Amino acid sequence: MSVLTEAMMRLQGEIGGLRRARAVLQQDLSRQANERRSRVSALRAAFVRDRAGAHRAWFGPTLSERRTEERQQQQLAKETRAEVQREHEQQRLAEEAKAKTQREQQSPAPAKLRPQGHNPPKPAAAPAARPPVAPLAPAHMPPRKESKKQRSGR
Repeated sequence: MSVLTEAMMRLQGEIGGLRRARAVLQQDLSRQANERRSRVSALRAAFVRDRAGAHRAWFGPTLSERRTEERQQQQLAKETRAEVQREHEQQRLAEEAKAKTQREQQSPAPAKLRPQGHNPPKPAAAPAARPPVAPLAPAHMPPRKESKKQRSGR
C-alpha cells in the first residue's frame, strides 16, 4: 500500500469516529435539554403553588375553592345522613324482631282463622226520580219584581 492509501484509510477512520462522537453528543444534549425542561416545569409549578398559597393566606379561598369545599361538605353530610338512617333502620328491625319473638314466647299460637271470602258491597237503591214538571201558563206566573230604575223610567 502506498502512503496515500494509508492516509485515506486513517482519515476515513477519523471521520467515522468523529461522526459517532457527534451523534453521542447530540443525544447527550437532547437528554440534558429534556432534563432541564422538566426541572424548569417543576420549579414553575412550585412557584405557582407558593403564589396560590400566599394569595389564599392574604385573600382567603377563591370562588371555585369555596364551591368545591361546599360540595364536599354537602356530600359528606348526605353520606352521614344515609349512614344514620341505615343505623336507625337496623335498630328498628332488631327491635321489631325482638318484640316479635317476645310476643311468640308469651302467647300461645292462636287458632287458625277461617279465611273470609270476598264480600262485594251491596248495591244501594237509587233515589226516586222526581216526576217531570210542566211549565206554568203565562197567566199563572207570579209578577216580576222591577227595580227602582225601571219604575222611574215609566
